[in-house]
Amino acid sequence: MKIGYLIGRYPTINHGYLLEEIRVLRSSGIEAEVASINLPDRPDESLTAAERQARRSTFYIKATPTWKAALILVKSALYTPAGLLRGLRGAFHMAPRTLRGLLYHLFYFVEAVLLVDWMKRSEISHVHVSFCGTVGVIATKLAPITMSLGVYGFGDVFDPIGTGLAVKVGASVFIRSVSRHLCSLLMLSCPPSEWLKLEYAPLGIDPQMFLPTRFRFDPVPFRMICVGRLSPEKGQRLLLTAADILKKGGADFVLHLVGDGPDRYALEREIAVGGLESSVILEGNADQERLLALYRSSDAFVLASLYEGIPMVLMEAMSMEIPCVAPRITGIPELIHDGLNGLLFTATDVDDLASCILRLMQSSELRRSLGLRARECITRNYSVMANTERLAAIMRRHLAEREPQFALSSTKSDHARTAAN
Repeated sequence: MKIGYLIGRYPTINHGYLLEEIRVLRSSGIEAEVASINLPDRPDESLTAAERQARRSTFYIKATPTWKAALILVKSALYTPAGLLRGLRGAFHMAPRTLRGLLYHLFYFVEAVLLVDWMKRSEISHVHVSFCGTVGVIATKLAPITMSLGVYGFGDVFDPIGTGLAVKVGASVFIRSVSRHLCSLLMLSCPPSEWLKLEYAPLGIDPQMFLPTRFRFDPVPFRMICVGRLSPEKGQRLLLTAADILKKGGADFVLHLVGDGPDRYALEREIAVGGLESSVILEGNADQERLLALYRSSDAFVLASLYEGIPMVLMEAMSMEIPCVAPRITGIPELIHDGLNGLLFTATDVDDLASCILRLMQSSELRRSLGLRARECITRNYSVMANTERLAAIMRRHLAEREPQFALSSTKSDHARTAAN
């Protein structure tokens, strides 16, 4: 089976799991050819060897020269004018009624034309879309192709009307949701007639890449790590408030905030105003090697998010037997069972958050027990091999009987030319 895999940006430091997922899909017999709207988020010298290899084999839509994009548009207008008009109509139908919204969707239309051209040349008739569903929908209007959609978290569902989520569901053969909670939100965003399209297929990690770290029985200072984009939905400001509570209570700790984003300068100010410079370190983005080193030096992993899917960073920390504290929201309780393999606190309740952290600080026995059971959970339920095989089975079930229409059309044309000769 050959499919296209369209991603908003690939590879990227925040979505490393897609790199592994595509590798496992290929090893399972699905020939996944990757197209990305945008170039990688880092220069080549900052990419890992696996990311550089992925970059070389990826088709980058925005890297298409302007003259070539114009030529492809003209060719589409000459040979498939009805499809081009359907695609243009679909783009404007999905666009907000603002000048900015219309312009953006005009760009999405051009990107979809370039995607379809690549799919035709590659003889691909189905594309699985992650983080750029609008382009996928427009592509299905342009040509006889199908799409499926991956739904991962906050960005996919927080504004279902504004992002046209119901339209994306309607245009998809199936929708892959990484959590049961996201399945419920998808059900609210589309009519019941579409619910059979919703497929639960969790993400996973390689437990052999995230091996148990050395356990410290009496750590001084107590080291915590929080990994995530520095943005409002990740709740780092709440975590700083909890850190201030712990500091005023006499706790000796260092908190490492790993990641970057729009909240960085605000967080820097709060750290300075609260006198937390010696206790909170903003690490910025970290590559895999640096992140593993920070994990290994940590005694606890803490999230204070306001919204999540099922965070991959939680899986990584749990696999390394690092005890975790996380909010009781969205898909997180599917991963962490309070008091068994981690601690859950009431979202936005900074006193509850501080209390959970303090429990870990005060009990090495609790930390050890939670860490051991956390790894057991990951190896049993969140292996990337097993969970990607599950996704591959879903793809086969939905796509096996669908004709590869571009390839079929080419074959019919060849027969027709042969007969004419």
